[in-house]
Amino acid sequence: MSMLRGSPLRHRILFVLAVPLGAGLLSALGHLVQRRHGRPTSVSESLFAIASSLRRRTLFTRPTGDHPPTPDAPAQP
Repeated sequence: MSMLRGSPLRHRILFVLAVPLGAGLLSALGHLVQRRHGRPTSVSESLFAIASSLRRRTLFTRPTGDHPPTPDAPAQP
């Protein structure tokens, strides 16, 4: 909690570290839900959407999407 008090630089550092970590955790949880059910579910799609929106707010974003290729869709070359 002492990290939340103080200079704006501390707030920025916390934001820069926490948001990508949270996006990665949500994405991993979405993959876990999909693997457990064997198909995309509404919960996993929601988790991917939230993770994607969080990644757009960060400084370093990956150019690839969060979603794994679906079994019925052909893989991208």
